[in-house]
Amino acid sequence: MNAPKIKNAVIQCALMNSLFSQEYADAHFEGEESEDNALYQWEDEFLVREVYRIEEKESATYDLSGIHPVHGDFSYPIVNMRLVLLYHSLDNCTPIAVSESLLHNFTQSESEEEYWLNFELKDDEPFINPIVGVYISNKDIPRELKNA
Repeated sequence: MNAPKIKNAVIQCALMNSLFSQEYADAHFEGEESEDNALYQWEDEFLVREVYRIEEKESATYDLSGIHPVHGDFSYPIVNMRLVLLYHSLDNCTPIAVSESLLHNFTQSESEEEYWLNFELKDDEPFINPIVGVYISNKDIPRELKNA
């Protein structure tokens, strides 16, 4: 049996710009976006090294955990999330988690050297980005966490 090929994973997250006009781009910029007509409001890109397997889960639960400065350790289950689990050395896993309600589009591809994960987020709903690679819609944040 062949061992899985280890590759780097490039993760791109972008916030859509609902004011983008394809008609304007077609008429004035040969279909391309411009400074005053940007397709995205912002884009993030980061790299996870030595990934040997990717697992995608739709409408899953993500456990947001950490340490509150006053209340100490916490863990809250966040439901309705798109999870993409990047498995790397020693069976460690890096999760990418996006609220399903925020997700405009998700694509995954790969080359001989890299995996590419592209998340396009809707811009019509407030959200938080508590850590790199986690985007949680305000309506998906548990009430207990909002009151913490």
